[in-house]
Amino acid sequence: MNKRDEEQIQLLHPEGKQGAKILKRRYDAIRKVILDEVEASGEITFMDLTERAPKRLSHFDGKTTWYITAVKLDLEARGELESFERSGRQHIRRI
Repeated sequence: MNKRDEEQIQLLHPEGKQGAKILKRRYDAIRKVILDEVEASGEITFMDLTERAPKRLSHFDGKTTWYITAVKLDLEARGELESFERSGRQHIRRI
């Protein structure tokens, strides 16, 4: 299937900014890894997430850090995650 023919999803942004459109299969893969990592720990630092997630996405065909950031912001905008700062580090947890 041509990438142009694949289903896409419009990403949301917690500040109401225009999000990117990405392939739904990429969104689903990144979303699952983010939520699995958060649920396994209760909360996780963004730095730890960006270190752990690529190891679980070895066959991912995109720039994982960009996708992790974009999907994390989308999940915040959709009310599934929240980010907060503690000890100078960004933490993420489920709402």
